[in-house]
Amino acid sequence: MNITTSSTSTNLSYELGIIYTYISPIILIFTMIANIINIIVFSRGNLRSYSCSHYFLALAFASLIYMIVSPMILFLQYRFGISAITTSFGCRSMLFIIYSSSLLATLMLVCASIDRFFASSSSVRLRNLSNIRMAQILIIVITISVLIYISPFCIIYYWNFTTNRCTQLSSTIIIIYFTSRIIVYYILAPLVMGIFGLLTISNIRSQVRRVSTIHSRRHRRTESQLARMLIVQVTAYVFFSIPAAVTYILTTLVPSMNTSLINNIRSMTLLWQQGNYVFSTFVYILSGSIYREELKKIFILNYYQRRITD
Repeated sequence: MNITTSSTSTNLSYELGIIYTYISPIILIFTMIANIINIIVFSRGNLRSYSCSHYFLALAFASLIYMIVSPMILFLQYRFGISAITTSFGCRSMLFIIYSSSLLATLMLVCASIDRFFASSSSVRLRNLSNIRMAQILIIVITISVLIYISPFCIIYYWNFTTNRCTQLSSTIIIIYFTSRIIVYYILAPLVMGIFGLLTISNIRSQVRRVSTIHSRRHRRTESQLARMLIVQVTAYVFFSIPAAVTYILTTLVPSMNTSLINNIRSMTLLWQQGNYVFSTFVYILSGSIYREELKKIFILNYYQRRITD
C-alpha cells in the first residue's frame, strides 16, 4: 500500500511539473493583464465616484501581488528546480506575501458586499455609510490589520534542510492561530459575502418597484450593475476556493495528512483557486455593462491618441 501511495505521489508530482511548467506562465500573464486592466478601469472618474469601486481597486492590487508571487514560485520550482524559499527568510517572506495578499483580497470582497448592501438600502442612514471616505479609511485599516495578523508567519515557518521543505512549528497556540485563519478566510468571509449578497438582491428587487427620477434611476442602475458584478465575483470566489479550503484544513489541522500525496493534491487545488484572480476581468465584462463601457472608452481613447501621434 505504501508502495502504491508512493508511486501515485511520484506520478502526481510529475503531472504537476508538466502542468506548472506550461500553465503557470499563462496564468501569470493573463492575471497581470487582467488586474492591470481592472486597476485602470476602476481608477477612471465615472467609477471612482462609487465607494464599491475603491474596494474593487484594492482587490485588483492585492490579486496582482498574490498572482505575481504564487505562480512564479511554483513555476520556478517545477520547471527549473529553483526554489525561492530554500532559506528561512525566503520561506517566511514568500508565505507572508502570499497569505497576506490573498486574505486582503478576500476581505476587500467582504467589504464590497457590505457596501453594496448599504448602497442599495432604502434607509438613508444605511446609504450614508456607503461613501468614498469610509471606503478609503477601511481599506487602510484593514490592510494594516492584515499585515499584523499574518506577521506570525515570519516566526511560525522555517526551512527544514533535512526534508527540504518549508515547515511550520507546532504548538497549541499555533494550531489555534491557524484555526482562526481557517474560520476567517474559509468560513466567515464566504458566509458574510453570501448573506449580504442575498440582502443586496432583496434591496435591488424592492428598488425596481419604487418610482424615482431619471437621474436617480441612472445612479441606481450603476449601483445595481456594481452589485451584480460583485455577486458574480463572490460566486466565483466560493466555487474556486472550496477545494483549497478542504486541503488547507487537512494539511494544517491533521498532521498525519501532511504527506507528499496530500501536498501534491493541495498544489492542484491551489492552481484551481487561482481561477479567482485570473477570471475577474471576464466576470466584470460579462456581468456589468458599466465596466464594458469604461473599457471600451479606454480602447477608443488609446486608438485616437495613436492616430493623432501618427
